[in-house]
Amino acid sequence: MRNKNFIVSFILFLSMVVILASCGLQQDKVEKIIEDGVEVVLNGIEPYKIKGMPSNLHLEKEYIIDFESNDLSGLGISDITGFDVDSDGNVYLGSYKSTENFIFKFDEKGRYVSSFCHLGQGPGEVQRLGNLRINECNEILITNTERNKLIVLDTSGDLIKEVPIASNHIIAAILESGKILAMRADRIPGEGIFYPIVICNNDLENSKILRQGQRLQNYVIAKELNGLALALDYAQWSISKKLVYIGNKFNGYEFLIYNSDGTLLKKIRKRYDPVKVPQQVKEKVIKKFDTPSYNKDNIKDKIYFPDYMPPFQYFFTDDIGRLYVMTHEKGKEEKDFVYDIFSPDGLFISRTALDNSGNILGAPPFQELPVPWGGPYDVRAKNNRLYCLRGKESGYQELVIYRMNWE
Repeated sequence: MRNKNFIVSFILFLSMVVILASCGLQQDKVEKIIEDGVEVVLNGIEPYKIKGMPSNLHLEKEYIIDFESNDLSGLGISDITGFDVDSDGNVYLGSYKSTENFIFKFDEKGRYVSSFCHLGQGPGEVQRLGNLRINECNEILITNTERNKLIVLDTSGDLIKEVPIASNHIIAAILESGKILAMRADRIPGEGIFYPIVICNNDLENSKILRQGQRLQNYVIAKELNGLALALDYAQWSISKKLVYIGNKFNGYEFLIYNSDGTLLKKIRKRYDPVKVPQQVKEKVIKKFDTPSYNKDNIKDKIYFPDYMPPFQYFFTDDIGRLYVMTHEKGKEEKDFVYDIFSPDGLFISRTALDNSGNILGAPPFQELPVPWGGPYDVRAKNNRLYCLRGKESGYQELVIYRMNWE
């Protein structure tokens, strides 16, 4: 009898092993709820296992545009503030400190083509280069905050039109509906500055807040300061397939998806394992504010740190609607971070490690506090290619282009 019970138990054990092996660690049941009339996709710790849907991403390096190379260093391309790619694979880079033309064009093989967008106050000219984006019509959109306007150019650099924006719109884009999507700066006396994401008509009327954005406190009058929220996070939206993806890492692991009219269509949420704030992050942030200009107001002494890092640090979308979310989990290599990848339907389908593609200087996040041009501009995923702008130890930058292979 004892041997018989042992055999039965052993068979049950083997059956359980087979079941676990066949299921893996992935989810197979999609969880969705309706919240205030809007679908919410609930994702767990592990990816969903979706039959017939590729979930393994492999990157194959194709070429590098190295701005330190002899043939490019003479062009005066430095301090690249952003870039984008058109449907033919041509790359357009914005050089913030250029003294003549602000935008430089390269073809799909990485060969220099031309430069345009002059410094000035005339039609199609800018005084200060802001956000640079190419829409699905291959139009180049440039935010010129000094003149309160959006400049729309064709891919040859010729002016199509100029669209006025509000004086407190620090980043703006024209959506497929003709409405303007913007990050707005609202100064609240005694509190600081709030940066909500808004949408409005092209006459700047009927402004609607899509999501209350980050708050930057007044360093001087604040009693305490969160050491992880001392600089503005510009990476709060991405546009793909005429949809707007909005996320705010200080509001949890959640993304809101709107159509171009500003109607909320869906929410994506995910459970995650929190990552403790590393000691080196604390030390580097404190060091940043341990200077005479900040010490006179005792800024350093007001800084505190929460126990955990925010749920994510950066995100972008590709041109078919996949969402890529850079977490704080480290990959195998020193500069690698793990990305959560979501399908166009909002399902968590894959995880992969990328070489710190969310930081323009090639340094771990918070090693240096983010700068206004360091957020949403340094990764693009289009034409089945991944374009990553990175800093080099020499101080120059390079654009690395990978082919994206899905299996």
